[in-house]
Amino acid sequence: MTLSVSILATGSEILDGRVLDTNSNFVARELADMGLKLKRVLTVDDDLQELIHGLRELAASSDIVITSGGLGPTSDDLTRDAVAAFSGVGLSEHPAALKHVEEFFARRSRPLDATNRRQAVLPQGASMIHNERGSAPGFSAAAPGGAVVCSLSGVPSEFQQMFRDGVVPLIEQRRGGTPPVARAAFKTLAVPESALGKLIEGLALPPDVLVSYRAAFPEVHIVLKSARKDLGAFAGQVRAAIGPDNIFTERADESFVGRLQGLLCERKLSIATAESCTGGMVAELLTRTPGSSAVFRGSVVAYHNDIKERELGVPAGVLSAFGAVSAETVRAMAAGVRERMQSDIAVAISGVAGPDGGSDEKPVGTFFVGVASGSGSFEHRCLYAQERQRVRTFASFVALDLVRRHVLGLATPGSYPIWV
Repeated sequence: MTLSVSILATGSEILDGRVLDTNSNFVARELADMGLKLKRVLTVDDDLQELIHGLRELAASSDIVITSGGLGPTSDDLTRDAVAAFSGVGLSEHPAALKHVEEFFARRSRPLDATNRRQAVLPQGASMIHNERGSAPGFSAAAPGGAVVCSLSGVPSEFQQMFRDGVVPLIEQRRGGTPPVARAAFKTLAVPESALGKLIEGLALPPDVLVSYRAAFPEVHIVLKSARKDLGAFAGQVRAAIGPDNIFTERADESFVGRLQGLLCERKLSIATAESCTGGMVAELLTRTPGSSAVFRGSVVAYHNDIKERELGVPAGVLSAFGAVSAETVRAMAAGVRERMQSDIAVAISGVAGPDGGSDEKPVGTFFVGVASGSGSFEHRCLYAQERQRVRTFASFVALDLVRRHVLGLATPGSYPIWV
């Protein structure tokens, strides 16, 4: 049996562009992992009749309709009313939902008023879907024609947990014998999607091995999918074509920073940063994931040359002879912050982020990265001629990729972006 799943995303904030509908993207990826495909996504305004019409349209062609948003306590939270009206039932206070809301407010020492108590009102006959991260419980309800409506919070962190806890078991129960899809994932950094596409297209993979690309600047993720039981041989071809050194992980759920942090933890290595043009972005990346205190020692943001001299010990002669944006300066910055932070590894960045400040010798987008450790030090020059924010982001990730390669003993690319 092929199960069809659709999404009804609600909210004027999505339609007017204030908020991106990341929940539908999340469901599409989760369903793909289960060997299913999202059938339709329909976005409607916070209007009762629009919601009812959307439910009727999707339920006519879908086994499961997931609604996103509209479960809060305010007047524009109309999902529960729409589902009840569409299903031809009334609304009533659900005992388990009321207990959830009461406990949520009690844990925060806040009184439960009548407005927030409305979140415990569900369509009659509905089953509650627990929301462990928020105040509004979700629910699943039978719809006319045999479909099931699953209503979840629109807050992404809440939506994702509720989907996994409350919707996935329902999908598994109803999907029957849908065969799983074998998948192989490759995540790369600073390799253009066009270069990857050219390489993989040259492999002439069989038609039943589907290749998809997802650009998440400055990363590109590649996924192979097939009904075959084993993708090992084809995954090996792709791995060899891309170059194993250019793949930072083959785990779909692992981020670049998470992989680097894990690598540093495995090797029992600490890291510190010295930053100029990136203004602390590398430090922010390193502290983005839980457990960063096990590896991250600290950072010095040395934007002005006086700070580079005073706080990092960069010699005035180096700055005057070679300039702030130079291999010599980042070498001294890395050595200085490593000594001051007493870290195993240090990485330093200085560059011309733009839009002003470039020259013929060092145009906008030029940046230098210096890496220092007990096993050796090196510097790398890059040119990424883009707008300011992209230059800073790109430089931050390149700096950490150079750290990754240094720790693993991998060769340094001839240039970034990497044209494999």
